[in-house]
This record gives sequence, structure tokens and C-alpha cells, in this order.
Amino acid sequence: MAFDWWRRRQSRQRIEDGTATPSTFIEQGCEITGEMRFRESVRIEGRAEGEIRAGGLVIVGEPAEIQASIRAEAVIVHGTVDGDIRARRKITLHKTARVVGELQTAGIVIEEGARFKGCIVIGAEEETPATTPVGVPAFSSERALEGSSGA
Repeated sequence: MAFDWWRRRQSRQRIEDGTATPSTFIEQGCEITGEMRFRESVRIEGRAEGEIRAGGLVIVGEPAEIQASIRAEAVIVHGTVDGDIRARRKITLHKTARVVGELQTAGIVIEEGARFKGCIVIGAEEETPATTPVGVPAFSSERALEGSSGA
């Protein structure tokens, strides 16, 4: 039991620091279109279009051309990605990375030389409560002033 805990902890650490060995490899020259799901980690060197989901690490190799959204524990980009990237732990853009889209993650590393166009959201996506209309502040400064004047 304790061994399983230690193995999972070591696996998470390898995902975070990018040393995890991918269980799946899509080599240069391969083209995949559609929804791709990987139970563990994957390294992509070819072309992919659609949606990529992985339970571990996604590594986008330098020759890779991705036109897809990516969701994973962690994502390391050396190549080209046109699409949103969401990683629970960390996104790393190396100096050869070319990314267009929204990045959402708990941690991010962008090396000097990487190209990125889009926005970065650090942390979990916040949801607007259904009771508060969009664009209307939940606390009005006018009400605050009324309360402080003793009226």
C-alpha cells in the first residue's frame, strides 16, 4: 500500500519536472485528426488536429504542428500549437515553441525566445454565480457611501 503511494508521488514529480517517459509516441510524418485520449503521457512529433487529452504529461516536439486544444496534468511545448492549453500542474514553453491560444495552469515557464500570442490564466477558472448578472458588480460603491453617511 505504501509502495503504491510512493510510486504515484514519484510519477507526479516526473510529470512536473518533465522527466516522465511517455507511454505513447506519435512520430514525425504521422497525421491524426479527431479526439485523442491518452491514459498516461504522450510525446507528439507529427501533426494533430482536434482535441488532445492526457492523464499525464503531453510533450509537443519541435517538429510537431498541433491545431488542437490540449488538456493534461502538464504540457511541455517545443513545437507549434494553435489552440488552448489547460494543464493542472504546469505549462512549459521552450525557446522553440510557437503558441497561439489561451493557457490555463497552476504554474508556467516561458523560456526566452518562445513565441506566444494569447492570454494566460493562472489558477482555476472562476465561475460567475448565477444570481449575479454579468457586468453588474456584486457590491455597489454607492451603497457603501450611503451606509457610511448615517442616512
